[in-house]
Amino acid sequence: MKTQRITDRLLIISLMFLSTLPFNAKAQERELQLDVNYSIGIPGGSFKSDAVDNASFRGWTANVMYNITDKISVGLGTGFQDFYQKFPRDVYKLEEGGDVSAVITNSIQTIPLLAQFQYRFMPGKTVQPYIGIGVGGNMIAFDQYLGEFENSRSDFKFAARPEVGLFIPFRKEGPAGIHVFGAYNYMPYKVSGIDNLNNWGAGIGVKFPLH
Repeated sequence: MKTQRITDRLLIISLMFLSTLPFNAKAQERELQLDVNYSIGIPGGSFKSDAVDNASFRGWTANVMYNITDKISVGLGTGFQDFYQKFPRDVYKLEEGGDVSAVITNSIQTIPLLAQFQYRFMPGKTVQPYIGIGVGGNMIAFDQYLGEFENSRSDFKFAARPEVGLFIPFRKEGPAGIHVFGAYNYMPYKVSGIDNLNNWGAGIGVKFPLH
């Protein structure tokens, strides 16, 4: 709930700031832009089968992009996604040996820090599709509770995020508008029988120029 409130406040602040921006300039004239988005994450692969199979609706992303041309942008991206699931009581094997009957809870938070590249296909149009790739690292907070036994750790691992998306300006050729995206978050991670934290992501938010 706390994470969701933070996400809501970020979007509200962004929309309030957006109302103060002029919309009569062409998007390509605004070289530096920021997008802030609400995001969801859907676990896949080993992440889904071994740790969490619930979708996460507690997340956000933000990207600062510099428009080299009207089609090519480079920049930095970050975000936050909170995955959580409690499993019913069962018998589990301990790493130290032996078995224990307990309820298991997995709580995993991911914070990517990525260098990003985007290519826009139709700059200046009413709907502007793009493709992109982000490469960098992923800060991971992993907490697993097996009855009274706790396994907590923090790591920084490689991360990559190919994505596709749309930018829909509020006005024709305007610099601000709606940002929608879908992505695949590639996150290698080996701990407690988990091979990776790969997940599908999607989000919606606002994009505006930074003066």
